[in-house]
Amino acid sequence: MRLAMDAADRWVAGVLAAGVGIILLAILLVALFTRLPVSHLYVDASGARLLRQAGISAQTAPDWPGAYRVNAEASNAAFTSTAKLFLSSNKTVNLPRRDVLLWVYRG
Repeated sequence: MRLAMDAADRWVAGVLAAGVGIILLAILLVALFTRLPVSHLYVDASGARLLRQAGISAQTAPDWPGAYRVNAEASNAAFTSTAKLFLSSNKTVNLPRRDVLLWVYRG
């Protein structure tokens, strides 16, 4: 019974491990730079304050007390701690994700 790996086995294992690593890195890079289309979203009062400071209008949501509706075109991926909003006026705004109450994606 052969327990040790010879040079060819180590080479094949290294190539396979490198391939898996490259695939995972590519998935991470695509996820970092992908813009997800958003119809609109609802933010809390602190998020609305940040948006207004950036010159973006945040309308009071009549059907949700304490929430503000923002019309954005896209957002970054959902695994970061900040939400980067891309707006129709070619502006981008970074919000903490805790300020976003609801995402409404375009489908």
